[in-house]
Amino acid sequence: MARSAMSCSTLTGTPGKTRSRKPCAPDGREPATGERTVHKRSIGEPDLDLRDALAAVRAVAAEQAAVLLRQWSSSSPVDDDGGRDFTTRADIDVERNIRDFLRDQFPAHGFSGEETGDDGDDAEYRWLVDPIDGTKYYAAESSLFSVSIALLRHGAPVLGVVQDVCAGKCFSAHKGGGAFVDGRPLRGSRIDVLRKAIVSVDTPNSDVLPQDEREWFEGRLVGLTRHTYRVRALGAGALAACWVATGALDAYVDLTGYVKPQDLAAGWIIMEEAGLHVEHLHPICGPPRLVAAPERLWAPLVQVLDADLASSVDPAETVG
Repeated sequence: MARSAMSCSTLTGTPGKTRSRKPCAPDGREPATGERTVHKRSIGEPDLDLRDALAAVRAVAAEQAAVLLRQWSSSSPVDDDGGRDFTTRADIDVERNIRDFLRDQFPAHGFSGEETGDDGDDAEYRWLVDPIDGTKYYAAESSLFSVSIALLRHGAPVLGVVQDVCAGKCFSAHKGGGAFVDGRPLRGSRIDVLRKAIVSVDTPNSDVLPQDEREWFEGRLVGLTRHTYRVRALGAGALAACWVATGALDAYVDLTGYVKPQDLAAGWIIMEEAGLHVEHLHPICGPPRLVAAPERLWAPLVQVLDADLASSVDPAETVG
């Protein structure tokens, strides 16, 4: 399996079809308006201060978390076709509020939203926003959801904020500045043996994958369950990445290759700044898969993902 240099480029599109490479970043009077208390600073290019930008984004993320809590019991799907992927009114309102804020504060920057699409494709800096990572949980009044905001420069994440709405915690990082949760530095897991590791995975709907990608996914999932302590599929990628950064989970593997950039970009820089090795791997089929782990777990984890799982191998002989 080939490995890529650090970049937030990913393949997007429908499984089995041609895909194009695309860059992968308090209270108001009314939830729909998202009235803000952050003072306008008009931070722009080229001398962007990431510390100032991070402070501004932390503030708007906390503000929009309050909006989500106010709408929580009343927000319903607005484009529900009976499937598992839908949007609520709160998704639309909060993304619009964040988009308006970022356009006001960073007018030269591009924007890519989970709900409202892209603009400023050629900009040096680009914001990636998922207003509710975990919409299904939010709609079910379950607490496993967050606000995720990332900033990319030339396609690579340089700043990320993930607001754990119900826990009231803010995970944040900027390039070279470390990763923090509410001011406390994050250092990742201290586990040094893969057999003791809890690995968070994102899993696809394997029924819609081409056969070669489905077989790759199923084989690697089996391999991970054999060689690690536990495998967890939370369905909330931004929070899962943050928990990897805290050490509550030990590593992250995207087994799909189709996770949206908005779901991963903020978590990417938070994990990286917490000291984890974060890299895209390129399997023999399908798009790149993102993997994150402490350096001491990286080689054995990649060995499992690279392994010919059809062969009979004693895990004790191959995985530390």
